[in-house]
Amino acid sequence: MSLGDHLRYLRAVAGGLEPNEIAAEIGLERPSLITQVEQRYRTIGDEELIRQLADYFDRPVEELLWHQARPRKHLTFYVARAWQTKEIVSLTLRTGEMLSGQVAWWDLGSVGLRMPDGRLLVVQRHAVVDWPGATETRWKD
Repeated sequence: MSLGDHLRYLRAVAGGLEPNEIAAEIGLERPSLITQVEQRYRTIGDEELIRQLADYFDRPVEELLWHQARPRKHLTFYVARAWQTKEIVSLTLRTGEMLSGQVAWWDLGSVGLRMPDGRLLVVQRHAVVDWPGATETRWKD
């Protein structure tokens, strides 16, 4: 799961705070930075912002860095390649459950997995926290 997806999750768990509310609390000069991280799905290089967000949400910095190392586009590349080659994918969900199946279809919001028993399972992309090769550097911008 990307850092942007994880931040949206943390905001939801904290009661649905708005990015500008968090920015004001942590003293950001540019409140749009939080929105950019959430919406652009890009790696941010500002370690100070990551530290501030980790402190705000009372989470370890390493947790946010772990998510930062898993950009959403890496999941896109993994799923798209598997769809083309008919390879089996393995997706680890936020719950810790691992799902494996063949990609029947995918879009920006979800993946349709054909399970070994033939069922089609729809997996929301924001629920996927890890997958094989998630941090491979060949997917860099």
